Amino acid sequence: MESVGHKASRSVSSLIMAAACACAAQAQEVLPTIDISSENAAPPASGTGSPQRDGSRRSSVGPIGARQAEPGILKQATQNVSVIDRQQIELTNPTSLLDVLGQAPGVSIARSGGIGGQIYLRGFSSNSMRSPLYIDGNRLRGRNTLQLNYFAPEEIEQVEVIRGPASVLYGSDALTGLVNVVMRQPQADSSGPFRFTGGGASFGFGSAATALSTYEWVEGAGEGFSVRGGVSARKGVSYETPQGVARNSDYRSLGGSFTLGYAPTPDQRISATFRGYTETDGRAGGVGGAPGYPFLNVRQSPNELLMGRIDYSGDFAAGLFKHVEASAYVNYFDTHVLTFNASNARQRSFGDNYVVGPLVVGGRALGVMPWNIEGWGSGVTKIGGDAFHEARPGSQSSSLVAALNAAGRITAIKYTLPNQTVPDSTQTNGGVFALHEWTPIAPLTLSAGGRLDYFNTQTKTWPLASTALLASYQANSNVDRLAPTGSMGAILRLTPDLDLVGNVATSFRQPTNSELFNSTATTIPNPDLKPETGLTYEGGLRFHGADATASITGFHSIYHNLILAKQVTYLGLSTYTQNQNVGSAEVDGIEVEERWQATPSLNISGNLTYLRGTNISTQTPLPYIAPLRARVGLQFAPPGGGYSLMGVVNAAAGKTRIDTSSEYKTSGYAILNLYSSFQLGALIAPELGDTTLSLGLENVFNTRYVDAATFANVSFGRSLTNPLLEPGRNFTARLSYRF
Repeated sequence: MESVGHKASRSVSSLIMAAACACAAQAQEVLPTIDISSENAAPPASGTGSPQRDGSRRSSVGPIGARQAEPGILKQATQNVSVIDRQQIELTNPTSLLDVLGQAPGVSIARSGGIGGQIYLRGFSSNSMRSPLYIDGNRLRGRNTLQLNYFAPEEIEQVEVIRGPASVLYGSDALTGLVNVVMRQPQADSSGPFRFTGGGASFGFGSAATALSTYEWVEGAGEGFSVRGGVSARKGVSYETPQGVARNSDYRSLGGSFTLGYAPTPDQRISATFRGYTETDGRAGGVGGAPGYPFLNVRQSPNELLMGRIDYSGDFAAGLFKHVEASAYVNYFDTHVLTFNASNARQRSFGDNYVVGPLVVGGRALGVMPWNIEGWGSGVTKIGGDAFHEARPGSQSSSLVAALNAAGRITAIKYTLPNQTVPDSTQTNGGVFALHEWTPIAPLTLSAGGRLDYFNTQTKTWPLASTALLASYQANSNVDRLAPTGSMGAILRLTPDLDLVGNVATSFRQPTNSELFNSTATTIPNPDLKPETGLTYEGGLRFHGADATASITGFHSIYHNLILAKQVTYLGLSTYTQNQNVGSAEVDGIEVEERWQATPSLNISGNLTYLRGTNISTQTPLPYIAPLRARVGLQFAPPGGGYSLMGVVNAAAGKTRIDTSSEYKTSGYAILNLYSSFQLGALIAPELGDTTLSLGLENVFNTRYVDAATFANVSFGRSLTNPLLEPGRNFTARLSYRF
């Protein structure tokens, strides 16, 4: 049967041929403007901010409009990008970054607790490091299982999701796409004397987890400087589901950030950002937590992150590069993972796995060169590079094991002192890339990019014993790899409002130092792992009218050398596992996204995703893929009316095509959420100023449902936590004030 991606590719070719004659007549028209912006999340050099991305510059309760906010992340024109901006975040009042991402097409939520979990993007999990997380354009590397926990929605300006391979610009891991979180930055005009320019506070509540949240911020500007500081806090008990309490899903967190910017000229800006975050939370189920209570309780206590970054951006009227930007960052992680295991009737075990670090240092640089050659059209060339060095100390583990008799009484206790079982390791990566976008004639833009990455992974041998394992480390203690990637695509403008888009791209994922050298009591390393590779074909249509925008994309992806844990025999025992390159897979899909400002007051938006994935090595379905999901929203917000009313339906088809060795079937569902926002200063009294009250009722009918992406332990029966149920009916409220 012909795949969706092959059909899309064939459709692209057919439509290009059919439109060639019509496009030739337009060849003498003025060429479209080529975007020479940085496409980075950093604020403009002037420090004045952008009304499109600055939530304080437009009414948060106004109509959301026909167009989504512009992404700031570096991308190819032919790539699919979805943006959830500040206005959408405020209108839906989400609890976590996980809930924000659930609004994007192609993204499935794999929840593990109240604020924790992972996402599936085009069929693969962020936990398997195939859809990485970026913060303001820089990679956040070091906690793939916990990376979405670190950011409260109140701190975020917008979230950008690149759907499809992005290795050409971002290197390893971006097999299926990536997520870029744009943090809120100073927005005030930095000219004139220094003064405090604004601030605010918000207080939120959610009934399902008796959740409380707060965010306070202040900013100032003047003499070329701009500054912003903010503090966020969240706390919730274990949330309620329609079947009962999801035990061990509670959380509490505290985070703070500070950004100082300086613009020596109107066209240049330097900024420094510092951020700290600490939390304690539980995994009620999902990855690392299934099957959940009463068999397994896993907690991060504490889970900490420290971040520092320096950015520069500049625009130039003369010279080869018209725009230059650069950044350098350092991130440090520190986590205690506490585990209580009661799955064995004759044993109770308590463990503390102290994950030290890693310490990650990295940076990124980009230069933009627009050009115009008479008779050859116009274009822009973007050249850049990035690098990181990750130092990962071996984790320290301690345990307490209690033996029980048939009556459940303790007969013996064994305590193991904290000790390091895994050697220290490092991984260093450097990559260079070039992206060319050329418009030879008005109806046609061609895009091509290439990248070359170098990886070096090193490991020490202590504290390994003198065994064959030690010999394996010694023989592979220093591993080098080169990885090239490429992409090419085209945009054909069939009409002023309708574009035909096609793209072909390769991608790769270099094995991490943990995958290459991880060893435990039941795991042996494999320094000979090869990179995973992917090839994706995409084709589709984009409509961009004055009152409506829409896109439809079909894709076909092929992946080879997938890294999977396999059971092996070692030292005569068959109880060990080892990461091996054993898998190949295909994923086909269709993604639809639209917005329609039907009247000045009425907005209709929605998205739909269909996915089908197959492990072609075993001819079994890829697990945890939601086959069909959709989201439809209806907003009524009169311009200048001071209020917004919105209803959202999230729906998914049942999943019956499953990998029975690792997942359960899930039922289809349709969930109704209602949201409203009121500007009290406009509706009640001017003295209330910019005060907004937001109210919501989520899962109105208290429906019992599980996201198809949620991990389950099939060695145990189905339960409230295996796979983990989503929250039940949830009343939300938030009061925010800006001055």
